[in-house]
Amino acid sequence: MSGARLTGTARWRAFLGLLARAGRMRVAAFGVLALLTGLLPTAAILAAGALARAIPAVVEYGGGSSQAEPAVRALAALLACLVGISACGAALGHLSRVLDAAFSLEVHHEVAEVMLGAPGLAPLEDPAVGDHLQAVQDAERRRVLRLAATSLASVVTTRLRGAGAFAVLLGFRWWAPLLLLGAWHLTNRLYLRVTENGISFDLGDGAVRLRRAEYLRSLAVDSPAAKEVRLFGLGGWVVGRYGDAWMEALSLLWQSRRASRGLTAATALALAVAHAAVLAALVRAAASGEVPMAALLVFVQAVIATSDLGMLDDWQWYLAQSLGVAGHVEALRARVPAAVPPPERTEAKPRGQVAVRLENVRFTYRGRARPTLDGLTLDIPAGQSLAIVGENGAGKSTLVKLLCGLYEPDAGRVTLDGGAAPRDGRGRIGAIFQDFIRYPLPLRENVGFGHLPSLSDSSLLEGALRDAGGGRLPARLPRGWDTVLSREFEGGADLSGGQWQRIALARALTAVRGGAGLLILDEPTAALDVRAETELFERFMELTRGVTTILVSHRLSSVRHADRIVVIDGGRVVEDGTHTGLMAAGGLYARMYALQADRFARAGEEMADA
Repeated sequence: MSGARLTGTARWRAFLGLLARAGRMRVAAFGVLALLTGLLPTAAILAAGALARAIPAVVEYGGGSSQAEPAVRALAALLACLVGISACGAALGHLSRVLDAAFSLEVHHEVAEVMLGAPGLAPLEDPAVGDHLQAVQDAERRRVLRLAATSLASVVTTRLRGAGAFAVLLGFRWWAPLLLLGAWHLTNRLYLRVTENGISFDLGDGAVRLRRAEYLRSLAVDSPAAKEVRLFGLGGWVVGRYGDAWMEALSLLWQSRRASRGLTAATALALAVAHAAVLAALVRAAASGEVPMAALLVFVQAVIATSDLGMLDDWQWYLAQSLGVAGHVEALRARVPAAVPPPERTEAKPRGQVAVRLENVRFTYRGRARPTLDGLTLDIPAGQSLAIVGENGAGKSTLVKLLCGLYEPDAGRVTLDGGAAPRDGRGRIGAIFQDFIRYPLPLRENVGFGHLPSLSDSSLLEGALRDAGGGRLPARLPRGWDTVLSREFEGGADLSGGQWQRIALARALTAVRGGAGLLILDEPTAALDVRAETELFERFMELTRGVTTILVSHRLSSVRHADRIVVIDGGRVVEDGTHTGLMAAGGLYARMYALQADRFARAGEEMADA
């Protein structure tokens, strides 16, 4: 379901719903002001006609005679209309800008609510979801969201002026406004076709192709890829592919424009014929005395004003784009399932150790035929320290994500404390992933995000960072705990990989001290050497004694002191025991351990020889 393919009614419903949620009273005032701003110009035309009819009496009888009263009333009405047009237009412009900002905020709020409400990671990896998000992002970049109400005000007031002119022309000949309306309707069809093609390009198929072009452009100009692009001499390749991708995307737009050439010619001809016919009829009627000069003035103004029934240039385009964005937001809400809230608890939130059970779990990633986990069963008693090891691709990290409730198993189930689903136990689970986030925020937030209520507890945060091995870090930063950890901000600082890992571990300790009873470490110490990783893991198990701890590492020597070690292979647990027991069994664990030990021994000998 694509926002660019929703029906017009569905898009309008989604758009007006977003606008109403941005402020119902403001929208009501907006509607009244738009109505007045759109209809007052027609009233001004009629007042001007009445004034023109009354002027001869003023000239003949003088301004002080009773015959001059109609002219005075017409002049007062005209001035009132002009003042009303100015005042209502100014008020409408101000309110439109306020609603523009509110609409933009509401769109971002809706998108954030939908995406953060997703029960796991699977919806975020859906390509269709990515396309909808990209469409909203592109609309923001083009300032569409900040012109939604302004464009609606312009379109509504313009169409009301056109409708008023149509009504005035009915007083001349019934067919005159219908003929002009038909001609302008043809121009609207042309413009709507062009606009729909623009929406399909900017917010639909074209956006998908532009994503690749934008990515290739980022390789050329953004810093993350700068080193490899220059080192491997990829500049020419990147620029060439970027140009090809950009031209491929634009070809869609050019193709749609070529299809509209015939309609463009027919539209120009229809407008010329319709205006010529109506104006010729007016001239004949005026020449025969059927239409007085004052009425001719009114009708000619009305003919000119019927242009407001036609194309509206940029404002109509911006409104169509805003409708497309609303459609994408609605499509996101329909495509991304909302997490089912956990049942209300009357008792206090549980704290302390967490028992974990996985029963015959199977899980397959989107787009793959072979399951990553297949029939995996594992019981982890509360308070146990468990190490999960296995070769690359065995499913260790996938198992961790299932334990955190980031994915739902295809079959089987994962439960905490005998029945709760992992996603219902958030707040009781702390985890540090291999690709943990390096927030470009102050040090305090980077540590305190493990337990938000502890952000203001300086002693807790200091203790967590100290226990993670980073106790000296705040003193080395220019603003201590308030230093932003990124040089992209004034007064910020960059950290080494090892320092970031200690911050990530401190975040996990903060979660434990905030009540988490299950702590998962998914290879977060990959940048540390073997000895530093081993010391840190042993220190960590000591600090988290009494907490259920799961350690994932490809370095077997680092986790040998865990209470229990399980080996994952082929998506299942194939070995389970202590380091001593598994070594004695001589199975897969023993072979992997011996292989790693031999490799480290040879590396040590080479360093000694050097």
